[in-house]
Amino acid sequence: MKITLMHNNTFEQMMGIIIVTKNGKVIAVDGGTCGDTPEFKRLIAERGGKIDLWLLTHPHHDHHGVFVELSKNKDSDLKVGKVCYSPAGKDFVSNEPNGLMKDIEQLNAIMANPFYNTVVVNKGDKFEVDNVTVDVLRVVNPAMNPATINDLSVVYRITEKKDDGTEFRFMILGDLYVPGGRELLELYKDNLSELKADAVQMAHHGQNGVERNVYDAIGAKYTFWATPDWLWTNTPGGGAPGTGPWQTLEVRKWMEEMGAEAITVLTQNAEFDTQSIGGK
Repeated sequence: MKITLMHNNTFEQMMGIIIVTKNGKVIAVDGGTCGDTPEFKRLIAERGGKIDLWLLTHPHHDHHGVFVELSKNKDSDLKVGKVCYSPAGKDFVSNEPNGLMKDIEQLNAIMANPFYNTVVVNKGDKFEVDNVTVDVLRVVNPAMNPATINDLSVVYRITEKKDDGTEFRFMILGDLYVPGGRELLELYKDNLSELKADAVQMAHHGQNGVERNVYDAIGAKYTFWATPDWLWTNTPGGGAPGTGPWQTLEVRKWMEEMGAEAITVLTQNAEFDTQSIGGK
């Protein structure tokens, strides 16, 4: 499969991943802010104009903004087969000072009368797209309330059956935070092999996400960083590299110590072809 990790088209961090299967089917993960919509649409159009399966991780606008924008402003040229998500509970309360509850309200408003075919996923659900299987490993836990909106993230495992008979596993963590990461390890403590993957999308853009032991359990060779340049270097506006408040440099060190290769989008979209096991 061919994986495109999107570069941010605004100054803000975002996440958009587009996967093309062996026979040209398309799986999208999130998409980015509303400002990333034109580039997202261009990429989908280049790949045939249809999303066969659209996986949403959680209700933050830098992840679902494209979906919301396309749902409000219908594009007749874009076809979508199925959209997967796990909604926050009606009584959910964010424990963050700037919890962005309006992001949840925005997505809920769209899902109340969806333009696309939407599916509420449950742990254990499985979706087949061509030679790729998507397994739902973790969904919203209503008992985690209040919690961060990041811990509403769905964890998806994307597995490709390659031409040579081997498999390539890609773990999607969304913005999963520390409690959600600990829950994930607890859910699979008796079968940690379920978490093993060749590649992982770095939680919360590579900083202030899950703890290192989650990445140890996954053991990925390739790490996908949906991380703008200023966050990659921990550089606040006008400041010197490394002087910001973010954890990125520490997390980068973890992955370097594990011998993982970083797939980044500092200046442009990243393209990764699993058949050749190479990326840029």
